Amino acid sequence: MTSIQERIKQNMVAMRERMSGVCPRIVFERTPRAIRHESDLPHPVYNRVLAYSGTSPEDVLDDVGRFAKRYRARKVPFTWLTWPHEPGAASLAEALAAHGLDKVDEVSGMSLSLAGWTYEGPAIPGFTVRPIRTRAEMAWFREIVPDRFGFHGEAADVLVRINEAAAMGRHPAFRHYVGFADGRPAAAATAFRDGETIGIYNVATLDGYRRRGLGTALTAHALREGQAAGARLAVLQSSRMGEGVYRSLGFGADVAIGVYLG
Repeated sequence: MTSIQERIKQNMVAMRERMSGVCPRIVFERTPRAIRHESDLPHPVYNRVLAYSGTSPEDVLDDVGRFAKRYRARKVPFTWLTWPHEPGAASLAEALAAHGLDKVDEVSGMSLSLAGWTYEGPAIPGFTVRPIRTRAEMAWFREIVPDRFGFHGEAADVLVRINEAAAMGRHPAFRHYVGFADGRPAAAATAFRDGETIGIYNVATLDGYRRRGLGTALTAHALREGQAAGARLAVLQSSRMGEGVYRSLGFGADVAIGVYLG
C-alpha cells in the first residue's frame, strides 16, 4: 500500500508534470533516481528537483553536483525538495550542503481522508465562491495569486498562462475557484485531481481580506466538490504559519518537506 507521504509527493509531482506539459519553456525529466524540471525562467519554482531517491553516498554527491551544474549553467535559481521517507535522505542533506545549497524552508505535507468528511464553518456575510470557467475570468486569478507567492513580471505572466492552459479545454486538469467578498475577487484556490487524490494548491487571499476565514471557506468548498466527484483523499503543502487553517478543516501533518535553494 502506498504511504500517505508518498501520495502527497505523487500528487505534487503529477501536478508539476501537467504544468510542464502546457509550457514548452519548462522541461520535465524523470531519471531512475530523480524527478525534476528546469527552464530558462529565473524563478526557483520553475527550476526544481521534486524528488530524489539515491542510496549510495557517492552517487548522491555526484548527482547533486551534476544537477546543480545544469541549473547554474542556465544562471537560474533552483530549489531541491527533500522527503524524509525517501531512501538516502541523510546523505542527500549532506550532499546538498556540500554543493552550496542552503535549507531555506520546511513545509508541511498534510492530508485529510474525505471518507465521511463534513465541515460546517462559520457563515461569512457577503462571501460567495465561483469557479473560473473562461479565459477572461483568469484575470481574477492574476489579481490574487502570483504576488502572494512571489511571482512578478514575466514569471507571473507564465504562471497565469500555465494555470489557464491546464484549466481550459476538453479535459481540464485544474479547477480554479475564486472567493468574492464585498463584490470583488478576494481569495483563490486550485484543485488538482489525480486518481482518488485531490491536491489543493494556490490558496491565496488579498491582504485587505485576510483573517476573515476566506481561505478556509474556499478550501472547504474545493474539498466538497472533490469529495462529490469521488476523491477519497485530500493533500496539500502548507507553511508552518498556515497549518492551523488546514487543521481546522481536519488535515493532519504527515511529512516535513525540506526546501533547499541553489
